[in-house]
Amino acid sequence: MSETTGGAVADGQADGSAEQLLTEVRGRALHVTFNRPEARNAMTFAMYQGLADACARVDADPDLRVLVLRGAGGRAFVAGTDIAQFRGFTGADGVEYEKTIDEILGALAAVQKPVIAVIDGHCVGGGLGIASCADIRIASERASFSVPIAKTLGNTLSVNTLRRLVRAFGEPRTTSMLLMARRVDAQEALLSGFLTEVAEDLDEAAERVIEQVAGGAPLTQWSIKENLRRLNAAGGEVDDSDVVSTVYGSEDFAGAVEAFLTKGSREWTGT
Repeated sequence: MSETTGGAVADGQADGSAEQLLTEVRGRALHVTFNRPEARNAMTFAMYQGLADACARVDADPDLRVLVLRGAGGRAFVAGTDIAQFRGFTGADGVEYEKTIDEILGALAAVQKPVIAVIDGHCVGGGLGIASCADIRIASERASFSVPIAKTLGNTLSVNTLRRLVRAFGEPRTTSMLLMARRVDAQEALLSGFLTEVAEDLDEAAERVIEQVAGGAPLTQWSIKENLRRLNAAGGEVDDSDVVSTVYGSEDFAGAVEAFLTKGSREWTGT
């Protein structure tokens, strides 16, 4: 099954902005493509809203098991936020902007199903923020990662975005990336644990990883994501009894136990 829509803004706009963010259902995955290759997929505010809408869509559809993020054109995943949108900004505008980005990245990080980022080319600024919210990240050898704001715009990051980068890369590496405007290549990102795989054939690797994730037990995947979210939010002891009860009390678990003992077949339903 395949369905493609322009997800960033309403269809029919003369400026073509409806095609800046594309969504397509392929099998059990919702694919989101950042589609401004002429601007290295720099994000407009409409694209950010389209991303938030895609998060809600994948959670609402029981037939969808995975959210996949990718940039068009091969030069970039996302090269940050479109700088033209910062013209005339005040301090209050900056606070509101960072608050909005926090909300959208928070929605992406809170998606109940696995999120896979497929990264080819530059992953910069806001793009790195988006990628840091994914659960699994694979990349091409030419991928690179940076937040060069100390030599470009002279802006800053919210504490929430900074926290995500520290979790993804570790504090020493994040600090050097930000203070030195340092670029991390694919191999360093792999060694740091940020990437799961650096692939020679990114398309083949992406399909393999998507299929592997989509075939997993949905409630197991949800429970891991939910407990990690709680652990990161609390920083201490976490009550996970409701999560554990939901999984062990599910039809999926009971059916899988029976199938294992009887050598029968089973199909995950997420219930």
